[in-house]
Amino acid sequence: MEHNLSSPPWEAEQEDLLFRIFTLSGKNYPLPNDTSAYPQQMPNSVVGICLQGQGEVIIDHKAYSFHKNDMFVLFPKTVYQPISRSEDFIGYILGGSGDRDHVGEIDYAAALPLYLHIRENPCISLADQDVKMLVGLGDMIKEKVRRLDHPYRKEIAEHLMIALFYEISAIYQRGQPLIQRNRKRDQELFERFLFLVTQHCTKERRLDFYAREMFLTPKYLSSVVKQVSGRSASEWIAHTVIINAKSMLRSSSMTVQQISNELNFPNPSFFGQYFKKHTGITPKEYKQKV
Repeated sequence: MEHNLSSPPWEAEQEDLLFRIFTLSGKNYPLPNDTSAYPQQMPNSVVGICLQGQGEVIIDHKAYSFHKNDMFVLFPKTVYQPISRSEDFIGYILGGSGDRDHVGEIDYAAALPLYLHIRENPCISLADQDVKMLVGLGDMIKEKVRRLDHPYRKEIAEHLMIALFYEISAIYQRGQPLIQRNRKRDQELFERFLFLVTQHCTKERRLDFYAREMFLTPKYLSSVVKQVSGRSASEWIAHTVIINAKSMLRSSSMTVQQISNELNFPNPSFFGQYFKKHTGITPKEYKQKV
């Protein structure tokens, strides 16, 4: 089984594919050992398996340490933040890349307790045979999707993806989820703040909103965020808003005015000033640049 480690993740496959399947390593794709890896809300379902080494992630403001044969499962709208990984880390990542989430085709309404169980316990340890089976299914999906001359390549890959998630469901029904890592209270508050910012930044940019959601005073929340991360709460809010804005400008056909409305700015002019203040260029210039 061969995996390409030479090109950046998310760019290793053809753009028209419905799936992203790649291997990454700590040496080729280093992550900072601090909180500068910003959280992101997942648009699609993603499965990650640690094949070698170790690392740390925050999933929905809960921290986990993972090692060889540990797996995480992220559903749409899950907030994910990579924290660190070892130099010898190798991971296998498989997820959707289109607007359609194929896991949504599984009838989780009939198995809601299992769905909620996975949401609450996204990380689990696998047996060697489980790793071999899941990676084998992932490689099969990759192989099927690459058959550009096959008229039903996407349909076949979709059904294999659904089969993979049924296999994962079976593993969860008999497996033991990983326990989340203990953290200090200030770190927990900071991670909760980042989670809320990722969830609400398209509508709320005021610090007092997040303080109120956390039953804290704005002054205390601001102090905790600065102490833990070295950045102010306002900087985190602004940066997350800009991440969302850049994503919309880069990957959608939305106009600047539509993006301004989506991000709850009073008008495109105000959005443009905000964007330029934090990036040095206007939204139009950024859209043309990328």
